[in-house]
Amino acid sequence: MKIQFFCLSVLIASLILSITGEAADEGAHAAEFLSHGVGARALGMGSAFVAIADDATATYWNPAGLTKVKKHSFSAMYSDTFSTGDGSWLSRGLVSYNFLNYVYQIEDIGSLGLSWIRLGVDDIPRTTFIDINNNGVLGDFQDKNGNGIKDEGEPYIDKPEIAEYFSNTDNALLVSYARQIHAMVSVGGNLKLLNQAIFENSGNGFGIDIGLIAEPYKGLRVGAMLLDATGTQIRWNTPDKPTFTRTRRLRFGTAYHFAVPRLGRGAIGVDFETNQADLQEGSEGGGLVLRTGAEYWLFNTVALRGGWNGHGLSAGAGLRVAVNTMSFFINYAFNTHTLGASQRISVSGEF
Repeated sequence: MKIQFFCLSVLIASLILSITGEAADEGAHAAEFLSHGVGARALGMGSAFVAIADDATATYWNPAGLTKVKKHSFSAMYSDTFSTGDGSWLSRGLVSYNFLNYVYQIEDIGSLGLSWIRLGVDDIPRTTFIDINNNGVLGDFQDKNGNGIKDEGEPYIDKPEIAEYFSNTDNALLVSYARQIHAMVSVGGNLKLLNQAIFENSGNGFGIDIGLIAEPYKGLRVGAMLLDATGTQIRWNTPDKPTFTRTRRLRFGTAYHFAVPRLGRGAIGVDFETNQADLQEGSEGGGLVLRTGAEYWLFNTVALRGGWNGHGLSAGAGLRVAVNTMSFFINYAFNTHTLGASQRISVSGEF
């Protein structure tokens, strides 16, 4: 018991230090794909999920919440964001964003989770030239005025063509662990392994997240998560070998669960997150971003959701299908953004 309370004290101290520490601007956009959120349920609630975190997506939102999921749980999400504007519903977007994970409870040991996040821009064309005149030089043009510069009206001699297609991808593997250290308190953490690649260049790194959830009263939950606790560094293999650091952020909030007899149940959540310089134009970081959301399950079968995610409105819906002791969920979320709306669909289950 003394060891458990010592671990809790160290965690709380780390969270406090993250508030008082000075935020560095260099990490405002490093590995930003980690900030996009996962799971249509949480995203439909405005991403106000740090204190709720009671399904498999807790590996992302707050690993301490893994102690609340069933013995076997999984979640998968598919998303196309920033559509091309062709007007069709569920049209393919410019950026694909996917999530897949599995959680397993081990008696007397704790909760283990393994998650994969991928963001990608695929089928990017790389254009080159065909050496039509066989002089060993690509990109020849008719230099009519002899100045050595391709001016307007001077057509190419060599024919341009698409040589190949490549992808710009970001991948993260999260290894999660959580344990209940007190009747009212759970703690958890993530080890994050990162890879980013574009054409022939790539970068690798790793980071650590620490989370806590307390339930002082029935239905009332308080959550906190220190993201990138040690600073998540990504080192690239380009000639100058730059290293980009994703600075630590604190996400904290509270949630209240309630029930309406014979009708259903619901939850309301409020979150704050620090050092989000990328969310507000002209901001230097260090402020707080507010997120709020609500969810209501009617007859424990159909869910309606809505919220504010810090930069736009969000909405969603869910359907629960029970098969014997197993439950499967289909969730949908719609999020507004200054770069264009995004739609997320996720499927999850527990047994």
